Amino acid sequence: MGQELKQQVEYLVMDLKAYEDYEYGRKGLRHAVKTELDLWKQADRRIKGQELQDALNSDWKTFSSYRSDGNHLRIEDKHGHLLAYCLPIPIQYTETLAATADLIPISKSKEHMRGQTSEKYWGLWRKYKMEPYMSLEYKKDLPASQQWLDANQPYFKHMSNILRILDPQMYVRYTSINRFLPEDLRPSYGIWYACGILRGMTDGGTSHKDASDYYCGLNVNTAWGDFTMATMVFWELKITVEVKKGEALFFLPRILTHNAVDVQGGVRNVVDAFVHENVLSWKDKQHKRVTGYLRGGPRRKRRKLGLGELRARNMGESSAGGAEKAPESIQREETSDTEGKMEALYHRGVEEDTEEEEDQD
Repeated sequence: MGQELKQQVEYLVMDLKAYEDYEYGRKGLRHAVKTELDLWKQADRRIKGQELQDALNSDWKTFSSYRSDGNHLRIEDKHGHLLAYCLPIPIQYTETLAATADLIPISKSKEHMRGQTSEKYWGLWRKYKMEPYMSLEYKKDLPASQQWLDANQPYFKHMSNILRILDPQMYVRYTSINRFLPEDLRPSYGIWYACGILRGMTDGGTSHKDASDYYCGLNVNTAWGDFTMATMVFWELKITVEVKKGEALFFLPRILTHNAVDVQGGVRNVVDAFVHENVLSWKDKQHKRVTGYLRGGPRRKRRKLGLGELRARNMGESSAGGAEKAPESIQREETSDTEGKMEALYHRGVEEDTEEEEDQD
């Protein structure tokens, strides 16, 4: 029995006493309550699965659409958890991506879930191995792969700073691996561990999730090329987001079923920075081996809340959190605190580029 489920059963049986008149079998009351909760959750998952299937059978053109207007777009769930964030970035980053594209060795274009495109995956890997290693494709493409990475370091650093604002806990989680890696294996993609480079897209892909990525980790996508705009579909949310050239999109690719559609204006190329789940799980094991604890230090003993305390806490959360909040929130606020910090980052990137040009003169 998982710890969270065990606590839920204890609360229902001992604190709330909701099952005092419940008829249970030979295995005991707690086992019967656990079984009932498991069945309920399975039914809930089936309902959500059916809801997703219904969405996938729908026409994405009927979904709510959020057009690119040069402002920041934040999409979150009813609890305020970030699901996606779209924003403009300084133009020098996409210009450098375009200028260094010739460094990327040519590979055969194939049809797959991301559309008709050629693929390169460079970075920290741990597939079928006990220890992390640099991907075979990165090694095969040396020295061009490292030259491309070196040239685009300002882009990855900028995106990392944005993630530090959007989700500082995730930023710390990603960077925590560095103490366990030798210098030559430390991530070169900002705080992300690897990147996919997808080139030559002129049409959309098929709906999918990125099953190998960290389950609650934000990826970041930026595109360059002749195209002017593409649309990203998030199927569970039943929304579409327009993404123009010169914009970056953060989102949760393992949680949200997604794909790009309606590529306009020409060829679209994408760099997608990500973190694989199995690399982070290796880091957690190293942390436990060194410290004796699994992430975040020793576990603290939890005091059981009485019914009165639990009700008081729930009432406080309801009044503070807003029970009437919509399932997901779409925000375009030019004066928001987050966007103010982003704006400072944007202008800092422009200023740094200007200073470099002046120095060269």
